Amino acid sequence: MAQVLHTLEERLASLFGGQLRARRYQVVCEARLPVGVSMPNERIDPEAEHYPQPILGRTRDVSESGLSLVLPWLSLGNERIDVPGYPLRIVLCLPGGIIVVHAETVRSESLVDETGRACYLVGARITRMSEHDERRYEQFLSALTDKRSA
Repeated sequence: MAQVLHTLEERLASLFGGQLRARRYQVVCEARLPVGVSMPNERIDPEAEHYPQPILGRTRDVSESGLSLVLPWLSLGNERIDVPGYPLRIVLCLPGGIIVVHAETVRSESLVDETGRACYLVGARITRMSEHDERRYEQFLSALTDKRSA
């Protein structure tokens, strides 16, 4: 089955003239970090009277290429973020400060948290971040993997 998927990925990459982004094969680290999920600035109408409130949640795990988010709901205003490819602006609270991560929804599923409340797990693929934030994120991941291997 894995070989079939690999072959399919190669064929799709050749059809579209580039390589598909790899799945999350990088080291995944469990991490519970506060997050705020909102629309990217380019999706917000500057003339709007009200902006959608961000969704406040936490991460479940993090990696170089993506994040798993635990969120209480999936709506930003009238839009749903559980649609694959939906662009996200994630404010991630690292121990050393806040960074902004741009990502897109890959998948979502319903969960029940440890207190018995309904919530949602959203898998997000990182699409971009500033160089400064990327360095800080990589340092954070490196520190997590160092702790894991110690």
